[in-house]
Amino acid sequence: MTQIIKNIETAVKELLGGSIVALPTETVYGLGANALDADAALKIFEAKQRPRFNPLIVHVKNVTDFEKYAEDIPDDVYKLAEKFSPGPISYIVKKKKIIPDIITSGSKFVALRVPSHELFRKVLEESGIPVCAPSANRFSGISPVCAEDVMKELGGKINYILDGGKSVLGIESTVVNFTEEGVEILRNGFITKEEIEKVIGKTISGFSKKNISPGMLKVHYAPEKPMYFVKSFDEVKHINDRKIGLLDFSGYKDSREIALNLFSDLRNLDEMNIDFIVCKKTEESGLGVAINERLEKAAKGYLPKELSG
Repeated sequence: MTQIIKNIETAVKELLGGSIVALPTETVYGLGANALDADAALKIFEAKQRPRFNPLIVHVKNVTDFEKYAEDIPDDVYKLAEKFSPGPISYIVKKKKIIPDIITSGSKFVALRVPSHELFRKVLEESGIPVCAPSANRFSGISPVCAEDVMKELGGKINYILDGGKSVLGIESTVVNFTEEGVEILRNGFITKEEIEKVIGKTISGFSKKNISPGMLKVHYAPEKPMYFVKSFDEVKHINDRKIGLLDFSGYKDSREIALNLFSDLRNLDEMNIDFIVCKKTEESGLGVAINERLEKAAKGYLPKELSG
């Protein structure tokens, strides 16, 4: 039976004992395991029904820990970390052998992140281990932003969910890769392209197609109900024979507020007695790029003519 707890010591005991536990982060809730224990990491893939070719992010307490688990770390990593870490940004760097191959899906690179959530940081400090933690949901499903969301997703599959309140950002970390050709974003997130360029003094262009980062699969963050894009909600006003849910961002003041509520709103609609969901993309700039990226992976495309009439 899965329990929602407030006790950090219990979470630490689970991790050190080779079990998995759901943990709060500033982005979304993660399903954590000892990142130095291949058997523990395997339990994440099994609980989430996550393909083993989809790598995990490793969370550490401080930037100084990077050298314990990675080598040949580019200077740009430290420039960005000085500005944004702890925080919602992950760095793809060359891993040391201490990180099991299952964590990186066989790649020689690993994603490292320093979370800013107080409870997660206490877990890292008290356990003394790095923690790999993808979102605490079933594979390709809606990311959880509170303990109750995790219970709906993984109840009965894990022992404990550490309750740290609602995630304050609401979308996953930005993932940045470093190559000889330059710096590239593998997954857009709360830290924007423009913010990164300002710090490193370089223009980011192009995206890697290598599957060395989470969030790169075509389908992700998806509700069980079908979701479609529309250019205007007027397209569905005349449909009377179907129940339609509107993922409407017009009531939010800015992209930060949209990001904070994106997964909660989507989950609420998914739990309603409706036939499908429709949404409009937000402005394709700044944080809106990350929001639209998630919508594109969650949606089935634009509303088909047979549904719109």
